[in-house]
Parts: sequence; C-alpha cells; structure tokens
Amino acid sequence: MPERRIVCASMCGRFTLAKDAKALKECFPEMPVDARMRPRYNIAPTQPVSAWLADPEARMEIFSWGLVPPWSKDPAFGAKCINARAETLKEKASFKVPYRRKRCLIPADGWYEWKRESGGAKSPVRFRRKDDGAFVFAGLWEEWHDKEGGMILSCAVITTRANALVRRVHPRMPAVLREEDVHAWLHPETREADLDRMLEPVAADEFTVDRVSPAVNRAGVEGAHLIEPWHPPPRPVQGDLNLFD
Repeated sequence: MPERRIVCASMCGRFTLAKDAKALKECFPEMPVDARMRPRYNIAPTQPVSAWLADPEARMEIFSWGLVPPWSKDPAFGAKCINARAETLKEKASFKVPYRRKRCLIPADGWYEWKRESGGAKSPVRFRRKDDGAFVFAGLWEEWHDKEGGMILSCAVITTRANALVRRVHPRMPAVLREEDVHAWLHPETREADLDRMLEPVAADEFTVDRVSPAVNRAGVEGAHLIEPWHPPPRPVQGDLNLFD
C-alpha cells in the first residue's frame, strides 16, 4: 500500500497531569490507575502518556503521543499526528477507523497554549479547571507493528473549536469530555451521533487560565514551578539606574 501523505492538525502540543496515582484515582474512582504514575508538568509530543481504553473493560496503557497508523512505513509519522480535528475524523485515513473502534481517554489537569503579545512575542499560558480537578481529553489510539514483530501503541488528542475562554488565545482547544460522557466515549456501541455531540467545546465557565513561566517552552523541563502563576519581572525604567551611586 502506498504511503499516504497527511498533514495532521497541531494545536494541543503540551499538557499536564500534575497529580500522582492516588489523586488521579480520587478523581476517577471507577477507573484503574497505575500506582507507579508520577506527576508530570510538561508532557510533550512523542513522549509516553497514560490513557484508558476498553478491552472490553477499561484498562490503563502507556502510549506514545502521536498516532502512528498501521499502514505507515515509519513510526516517526506519529510526530505529525499528535492532534485530530473533530470536524474531519470521519474523513482522514489516519483517524476514521480509530474513531469507530479505538477511542481512549487521556487524563490531564491542564494544557498549555501560547498567547501572542502586542510586540509579536508569544507567552505561555495554562488552562485548567477552576477547582484544579483532573479531566480527560477525548483521544484515539492505534497499534503499529514492525517487520520484526515489535509493536508501538500510540495516541492522538482530538481537538475542537475553542470556547469563549480559550478563543482569546487560540481558535481551537482539546476536546474535554464532560463527566457524564466519560464511560460512553469508551463503549463500543455508542452511536456516532452521540460521539459527535461529545466533541462539542466544554463550558468556558468551568475553566480558568494562568500565565506561566517561559521555562515551559523547553520540552525537556519538568517541575511544579511550571504550573504556578507567573508574572514577568518589571522592566527597569530608563533613568532609574545610576552607575555611579
């Protein structure tokens, strides 16, 4: 089969799950949680992420963030498919089969976006629930096999149009599932019309946004300081400094 050239939408490119296994279990008591999970403050594409799938009961697996279709010749293809647009899931070769059969829940407690300032520079911000609770992104997963029998589990975050809060920064946002839709998203018999409805933007009044440190710009940086509200240091006013005092 010839390699398909598909440009996959990129929007949600960093997120957080700053809760350990115990805290996540408290948020989702009916879901299995790997006791080895540790807080993560700067999850980036191609890194491992935890997600729930149904097999047939819900279980947690580790996926590479960036969906690799089974027909792809190179697993590096996944770096181009970290996001999947809700509006075109049923059209794209990479996503139409997973949308029907391989849906997953990707737990998070915030995501980053970059706001363009008046001077053209971009400053990172973090969207989170007002109660700081965890939530789940609607996701898709796939498995890719190499010729030697190795397998890669990979996933993508579905994105949708932005709600009123996120729209101030970016026209799109991750598809955050409402609490009543979490289990239905995994159920294999859920109707397509219901799945489509679940991907509508979550209410803006449940979320808030914080400006955060530019340190989050570097994908390898981790630490709780990344999610703390941050204010840029004041610029010195010309004439305030006297080199000869």
